[in-house]
Amino acid sequence: MIYDAPTTRAAGLPVTSIAIAVIGAIVLIIGFIAEPARTAVAYLAAYATTVSVVLGALAMVMIAQLTRATWFVVLRREAEQVIATLPVLALLFIPVLLSMHWLYPWTHPETLSAHDRALVDAKSGYLNVPFFIIRTIIYFIVWIGLAELIRRRSLAQDRGDEPGQRPLYSVSAWGTPLYALTISFAAFDWLMSLTPAWYSTIYGVYFFAGGMVGAMGLLIVLTEHARRRGELTDVVATDHLHALAKVTLTFVLFWTYIGFSQLIVIWSGNIPDEVVWYRARVAGGWAVLAGVLVFGQFALPFCALVLRWFKRSFVLMTILGIWLSVVHYLDVYWMTIPAGASGHVAQVWTDAGALLFVIGTTAAAWAIRRRGERTVPVGDPRLPASLEYRAD
Repeated sequence: MIYDAPTTRAAGLPVTSIAIAVIGAIVLIIGFIAEPARTAVAYLAAYATTVSVVLGALAMVMIAQLTRATWFVVLRREAEQVIATLPVLALLFIPVLLSMHWLYPWTHPETLSAHDRALVDAKSGYLNVPFFIIRTIIYFIVWIGLAELIRRRSLAQDRGDEPGQRPLYSVSAWGTPLYALTISFAAFDWLMSLTPAWYSTIYGVYFFAGGMVGAMGLLIVLTEHARRRGELTDVVATDHLHALAKVTLTFVLFWTYIGFSQLIVIWSGNIPDEVVWYRARVAGGWAVLAGVLVFGQFALPFCALVLRWFKRSFVLMTILGIWLSVVHYLDVYWMTIPAGASGHVAQVWTDAGALLFVIGTTAAAWAIRRRGERTVPVGDPRLPASLEYRAD
């Protein structure tokens, strides 16, 4: 053991998170009774936001291993504890499966126009309920398998059972391609098929990029939360925060680049079957929300993160982390709701209920699974270098 880090506090059940989840569940039950279609799409938006952030944390752990990111070692356990929630998120997908008839027009193609039905019929070998469910099971097997294998080897490293970096590096090496394929096809299945006659080859990359922005925001917030609880006070310095801010800026720019690339190709082509997705999202209140996203997920964080003094302020970065988490939800909301909400921009009570249930349940799982674990990977041979890390 290189550094005798404290363990996370072994408190009782996370009562607050459970209470939030129960309130959300009550609202959702009422919503599914009163307005099932609108509640279903609200739930999908909240769920897709949460799972994309957790998967972003999984990607960050593997990217850090493959790039030998020394600075991330002291933050790795925070990310590992986030990905521990994936088994619970797999269970939380059940309401989406039960709502498929309300969410996905391809489950009842007779309601589509003749033109759209012809396009959907051509995809029937892929877009059918049994194959959809099978693919979803495969996605979660891959994600949970990767997350649990990484966590198991990381905790074994703490005990000295698996010394060195090779075990974690090897998992990341073969796991990253599997991750890239599964998150792309999950985005195609869960979100893009809400508009089954439309497609974009980089839609999965856009979903991944947004999830990475949300994941960076969450890691910033969790790092400050741990520092205030005394778990990382003597470990995480402003130089680590600076490095995390630079990675956050990278993914902000990547999200912007992918989003603009998708827009410019489709819009300049001006093919009716291709522009239909954007037409629904640049009209009325959706155009306002699109403008909010351009400002909130690109312009504002970009202007803030190019400033060295901003990147080295825990207070300002925490505020930005919360902001990025919120605008990531708005991004997924903008992607999801217009396809299944019959033109209604917002229905606050169902949207809030879905968020409370999904986030509350996920937060409770996070709090329970992290109890008793070391706050940093004490068995990592790169930990001393990480503790002494200095940003350029």
